[in-house]
Amino acid sequence: MAELMPPTTTVAAVPAPTGGGRGSGPMGEGVGIRVLGPLEVVGGDGLPLPVGTPKVRTLLAVLVLAEGRPVPATTLIDRIWGPNPPAEALASLQVYVSHLRRILEPERLPRARSRVLTFDHTGYRLTVDPRRVDVVRFLALVAEAEHAADPRATERAATEALELWRGEPYADLGGQEYAAGAVARLGEARERARELRVSAVLRQGRHQEVVGELEALTHEHPLHEPLWALRALALYRCGRQGDALEVLRAARRTLADELGIDPGDELRELEQHILRQSPHLRHPGARTPLPAPPAASAPGPFQDFGPAGLTATPATGGRIGTGTDAPPRATAGRRGELAALDHLLEAGEAGRPGIALITGEPGIGKSHLAERVAVRGGDRGHAVAFARCPATPEAPPLWPWTRLLHQLVSGAAPEGTVPEGTVPTASGVSYETAGGHAAPGVGPCPQADPAPTEFEACESAAHLLAAHAVQRPVLIVLDDLHHAAPAMLRLVTHLVDTLTHARVTIVATARDWPAPRPALADTFAALARRHALRLPLAGLTPGELAELIAGHTSHDDLRSLHVRTGGNPLFAIELLRHTTAGASGGLPPGVRDLVHARIRSLPEPTGALLRAAAISGRHFDPVVAARLAGLTLDATLRHLELAMAAGLVSEGRPGRFAFVHALVQETLADGVSALRRARLNGAIDRTTTPLKITPVSRTGTDIGAAVRRGAGGGGCLVRRR
Repeated sequence: MAELMPPTTTVAAVPAPTGGGRGSGPMGEGVGIRVLGPLEVVGGDGLPLPVGTPKVRTLLAVLVLAEGRPVPATTLIDRIWGPNPPAEALASLQVYVSHLRRILEPERLPRARSRVLTFDHTGYRLTVDPRRVDVVRFLALVAEAEHAADPRATERAATEALELWRGEPYADLGGQEYAAGAVARLGEARERARELRVSAVLRQGRHQEVVGELEALTHEHPLHEPLWALRALALYRCGRQGDALEVLRAARRTLADELGIDPGDELRELEQHILRQSPHLRHPGARTPLPAPPAASAPGPFQDFGPAGLTATPATGGRIGTGTDAPPRATAGRRGELAALDHLLEAGEAGRPGIALITGEPGIGKSHLAERVAVRGGDRGHAVAFARCPATPEAPPLWPWTRLLHQLVSGAAPEGTVPEGTVPTASGVSYETAGGHAAPGVGPCPQADPAPTEFEACESAAHLLAAHAVQRPVLIVLDDLHHAAPAMLRLVTHLVDTLTHARVTIVATARDWPAPRPALADTFAALARRHALRLPLAGLTPGELAELIAGHTSHDDLRSLHVRTGGNPLFAIELLRHTTAGASGGLPPGVRDLVHARIRSLPEPTGALLRAAAISGRHFDPVVAARLAGLTLDATLRHLELAMAAGLVSEGRPGRFAFVHALVQETLADGVSALRRARLNGAIDRTTTPLKITPVSRTGTDIGAAVRRGAGGGGCLVRRR
């Protein structure tokens, strides 16, 4: 990689003189210079040698920075003493040079000519064996990693290069402008080495090892698209398709917010390949589209709780499963919800179509419950079709219907692929089977009038489902309906309004926040008109959580886990996995990402208020939070109402609020710097000591409204002791 190498090879090109003196080379045997961090000179035994005063260290760093080129004495004086050198600066420089020569050539005879730090009419020149200067070896190793064909060789060279890095290059020069170019070049080379190393590890199939490092890299360099691509690919190969897509969405948001641009071709194409589960994304040695974690003796929380790779047999088979290679999924609780869904399936079998909408916060188990009812439907003989609505705007509007149609009509291709010849039009009305022939009931429609065309397409879809339901009951499962495009939502609304006598059951999942956009609200209204079964999911009880993680934690740890997560299965599993993996403190990255995603959707003053309140603990006083954030009580309550709607905060004891999970509070608190946290803690002490909250409501109901009534437009409901 030429751009990482010095513009000239002055240091590396200097030959090692032979003969003369007692040393074996231009420097004493084994003496080396390190500038990738604080300057060091090391002896043959690897131990640092005393260099001397800061000015001597600056002199040596400037000579190394020159890369073998001569440096005039006037330049050295300017860089050691600055614009106002003392009168004796030249004499002092000569003393420093003499001191350096003794360090760099310990075996040089008295009065013998130096062959390392030489002087002529052009200035002082450092002539060293390049193998003994860490910065030269570092750049050479990065170039070697760049050009290595074998990923093992790339990993070895990049790792060796990174091991040479001890801190800020040329740290003894104190960030001087003349060193900025070299420091920037070395920083770029280091980041390239990190990227090469993780890429090489991925190419060897060890994706689990680099997920955390790639997360750190994308946070450090949020505008570097190749790092986002590597992170998404690593997550995908770990069996975390949903997380991979969320990473790509985060990259899109970051580029749009910071630069006002869309992602490049690499990220856009990777997103499409992940959605299609393209085989080439797999590591060559993998047997399944999404590699599973190492098999365990029993289902447990160390398997991904996210969307499973469900596969559907043709409609004549009707069974849905996870595939022979997929690990078993831990299940717990939801018995009441499953019983209600079983009753819905029975009604569908009897010719009374039913609809169910499963709602809840991220990670609460909506997708898992949908998968369980899909398996139950298959066991009861239903023809089952299962599809997820992708969150990416790049996906075709009716992509979920394409997948449902494929499963019902052909059932031949692997799950996650589109039948050859299935190309929806702009309005999503033209569907064909794998052979390129029109699917029954869903033929091409005239394109003259867009509105009738879409209506006719929806009618064709309804006729197709009704035709299939004549032979056997049909179960349609649509996951993540909140991500569906407006065209897909209109199709669902039409199916719900039209299929009033067919043996068709529709089960959908959606998040309960944020408030639905207009198209989704219309669909929810259509579900309500048809008396859809609403199943809002709450956290698991302690007993259900114990079933989920059976054998992986003690009773006391289980109670703590339930308190911290509020029974959210994803949070509980991620936290337990994070702890069991030996992580040193902190929160699981997946949990942090979910919480931050909700906070980012709120106004910035609301997020700032929540971060300040989080320093108080899980339960906090709105009056104290108002003072910490510099807001009136009325404004604070308005922001807290937004946080309540977002599912981050709830009303607690009278006059108090609480974060819904301790993990939410911990994530928010972690985002506050140590200095600001100390200042906020001091402010909390000063605020709470002289104050006593006046009870507002004896019943504890509607505390927010009661506080506002007492506040009268922004005052504080506190009184001095």
